[in-house]
Amino acid sequence: MPFGNTHNQLKMKYTAEQEYPDLSQHNNHMAKVLTRDMYERLRSKQTPSGFTLDDVIQTGVDNPGHPFIMTVGCVAGDEETYEVFKDLLDPVIEDRHGGYKPTDKHKTDLNPNNLKGGDDLDPNYVLSSRVRTGRSIRGFCLPPHCSRGERRGIEKLSVEALSSLSGDLKGKYYALKNMTEAEQQQLIDDHFLFDKPVSPLLLASGMARDWPDARGIWHNDKKTFLVWVNEEDHLRVISMQKGGNMREVFTRFCTGLTQIEALFKQKGHDFMWNEHLGYVLTCPSNLGTGLRGGVHVKLPNLSKHDKFGEALKRLRLQKRGTGGVDTAAVGGVFDISNADRLGFSEVELVQMVVDGVKLLVEMEKRLEKGQSIDDIMPAQNTSKMATLSIKRLSAEDEYPDLSQHNNHMAKVLTLDMYRTLRERSTPNGFTIDGVIQTGVDNPGHPFIMTVGCVAGDEESYEVFKELLDPVIEDRHGGYKPTDNHKTDLNPENLKGGDDLDPNYVLSSRVRTGRSIRGFCLPPHCSRGERRAVEKLSIEALNALDGDLKGKYYALKSMTEEEQQQLIDDHFLFDKPVSPLLLSAGMARDWPDGRGICLTFYTTQIETLFKEKGSPFMWNEHLGYVLTCPSNLGTGLRGGVHVKLPNLSKHDKFEEILTKLRLQKRGTGGVDTAAVGGVFDISNADRLGFSEVELVQMVVDGVKLMVEMEKRLENG
Repeated sequence: MPFGNTHNQLKMKYTAEQEYPDLSQHNNHMAKVLTRDMYERLRSKQTPSGFTLDDVIQTGVDNPGHPFIMTVGCVAGDEETYEVFKDLLDPVIEDRHGGYKPTDKHKTDLNPNNLKGGDDLDPNYVLSSRVRTGRSIRGFCLPPHCSRGERRGIEKLSVEALSSLSGDLKGKYYALKNMTEAEQQQLIDDHFLFDKPVSPLLLASGMARDWPDARGIWHNDKKTFLVWVNEEDHLRVISMQKGGNMREVFTRFCTGLTQIEALFKQKGHDFMWNEHLGYVLTCPSNLGTGLRGGVHVKLPNLSKHDKFGEALKRLRLQKRGTGGVDTAAVGGVFDISNADRLGFSEVELVQMVVDGVKLLVEMEKRLEKGQSIDDIMPAQNTSKMATLSIKRLSAEDEYPDLSQHNNHMAKVLTLDMYRTLRERSTPNGFTIDGVIQTGVDNPGHPFIMTVGCVAGDEESYEVFKELLDPVIEDRHGGYKPTDNHKTDLNPENLKGGDDLDPNYVLSSRVRTGRSIRGFCLPPHCSRGERRAVEKLSIEALNALDGDLKGKYYALKSMTEEEQQQLIDDHFLFDKPVSPLLLSAGMARDWPDGRGICLTFYTTQIETLFKEKGSPFMWNEHLGYVLTCPSNLGTGLRGGVHVKLPNLSKHDKFEEILTKLRLQKRGTGGVDTAAVGGVFDISNADRLGFSEVELVQMVVDGVKLMVEMEKRLENG
């Protein structure tokens, strides 16, 4: 089935008020339009392929706004999205596209002969010119919602169609997964290829799933005509070249695009289009023409002028850095393009760019000479869908490409296993693709072999045990499905531990995790569940007293500075930048429902939660049940920050850690390297050993390593 990042039926247990996102700090079009009443009306609806309101808005919930451009804050998952959720999307479209009404009709003009001028932009200022658009292939879900098999089907169909182009447009397809890192980066640096999936807007909407599977670039020999496959849209068609001859660029664009549409029609596939919205694309900002005509232009003086922003607005143009939507300008060079997509024809939009850039360059020349630009400031420029039949693709079509992967999930998952498990879901709707997505998107880790899968609820470990039991056995040193876990939270059973040399051991910490029975785990929980977990936790933790008495600090109530200080002091979890966290869906709605309570101890907390009728997830085999299989059992990580500048350079350092059942990382966390020979050393195990046994391993192991460090110091 196509992808959905929420579980709609389960969310209905919570009221619309409990599930409604906190949009109080948001600055995007979706947040301006979506009210609680509208959310309540729309949240039970879904498109024929299963796309829901929460899927539509998730990227706008997770990304409150943009520093340069007000973002849209929502996406479509299929062609029907714009009809099913029109109560939200019609006002968003009207707001984003300058008053474009639900009754308006879009116009198309791909005749380059109707463009006036465009071949005379000054090449001393205009460094390059480009025109691009997107196209969606009818019959497939859009990138936020498509499955692996659909994405591969789009790639196959696109390669077959594009291979029929001839003459100056004849070219070749290059699959992303077949490129080296260096080849890929060079194409990105040269502005030929889309960037790696680092944009929060792309990640939060689910468009980066399975990267780089079925993504690629087709281009002609001169690299002046390109087609991106399966990035934000099914197809991105681009015409580009150095210098300021926008007419030549636009002519090639119109010729190539017309030929491509004809080739797809010959294969029985139309592009998504209707009279009102024009060409239908993933982001509402790109509806209509989907066209962005842009130039890289040098404006070092004008860009510092206080009327620069006003001039762009009047010309219906927008600016960004040459590196893309999330970048700033460097050296006064901007990417200037049309702000509109919908309600204007392709020729009209390119005409706006040609005329507007010509005027901006004239302004720049005046400012170079110290002249006024007031007299040449521009005046204000005032210028039903068929239901899709969703075909379920085979396991072979949907099976992820794990050939380059180095995580436990990838070692275990076979096509036969995938075929069996894709027929199942937990009572809460968590699927095998939900389990493995983070491992598909993140092939491996530079320092530690990652697990590559998560649980969405307590039942995941039973429903998908054919995958998870071998992963657990592999990750936890042979822990069998028949083994029983042991618990020991009596600190009196620990031997020593109070005599680690403080000249080497800078700090000590023990942490664990707990999951509350009856709630989905973070990769799968809804807003209402997450808020209920927060509320229940605050009530329980407020009952702690004595030395354990503390206070809860909600993340959304902290300033940026307060939050960063707690992170720097290693008290607070980091901001959600980890690809593992993002791909698993654990960062949704950040920072809603997150916080920190300072000072507590596990035994008392468990009692307090039990008193409220909410025990922790636990069973005899797995111990305490947590999101990541790596943390099952105790969930305990006992760690120290320890100075080992000499031992860490010794060729037996890794072997020593392995024999002591310890692991290392930088003091900044799992994705960091050591600085100045200071490492975070902790137990490698969680499951099959008691809490006391694991802390004992750390105490004894660190004591031995400090002794080794001292010996190496003395030669």
